[in-house]
Amino acid sequence: MIKLYALKVLNEALKQDIGFMDITTELLDDNEIKAYIVAKEPCILCGINFIKEFFEQYNVKCKVIKPEGSFCEGKVLELYGSSKTILTLERTALNLLMHLSGVATKTYKLIKKVREVNKKVRIAGTRKTLPLLSPLQKYAILLAGGDPHRFRLDDSILIKDNHIDILGLREAIRRAKRFSFTKKIEAEVRNFEELKTALEEKVDIVMLDNFSPEEIGEALKIVKSYSYRPIIEVSGGINEDNILEYAKYDIDVISLGSLTHSVKAIDFSLYIEPLTDK
Repeated sequence: MIKLYALKVLNEALKQDIGFMDITTELLDDNEIKAYIVAKEPCILCGINFIKEFFEQYNVKCKVIKPEGSFCEGKVLELYGSSKTILTLERTALNLLMHLSGVATKTYKLIKKVREVNKKVRIAGTRKTLPLLSPLQKYAILLAGGDPHRFRLDDSILIKDNHIDILGLREAIRRAKRFSFTKKIEAEVRNFEELKTALEEKVDIVMLDNFSPEEIGEALKIVKSYSYRPIIEVSGGINEDNILEYAKYDIDVISLGSLTHSVKAIDFSLYIEPLTDK
């Protein structure tokens, strides 16, 4: 189903990109050409199967050179078909491939980094995703070995700061428990008092939001004083430079919005096998 969604996104993006026609490509003679999609820097390749099927929908023959999920650089896909078609589809295909591979690569690098100090902690995304791309961004996180966190609002109950400010944490948790026995309940806490309330109400997951590394250590002492230990997630203000300061603690999940909302794209290009000049 994720492939169908990716193709829907690609085709909608293509419609927006083309407008009435690709007026520059229309200047060309329509010859059969061979071309390659090339990764110009090392990356975790993500989305290549989507791109292959996208081109094939428009009668371009494709051969995957590097498989989905591989750590690679250089040629990743061979194309053979109409020059006009390949050039018209090029930017739409590359844009998605660049972005998804960027998400996967950053996820992979952070997982590799935290494993230096913590063998069990998960690297997770958030719902800070780009409109309509969330399922594909979550797929990229999963492909790289990360955790997608919630896909949608109906996946689980996450009581955040604004819910707490309106209702109060204890009451919000109790209402959540009455709502459903099948949905996990996570409480986002901002201070030690809210943490104690969440522990007293025995939520499934506690998110320590915007805690400093030193405050994480103090929070874990509080958790240890209770007989009940929920899953401990930390989030907020964490980046590639300081992530080890958090990962060194006995925590279960580190979630980062930057995996999706501002990730650096991987540099991909399309190269045409040149013809000999007449």
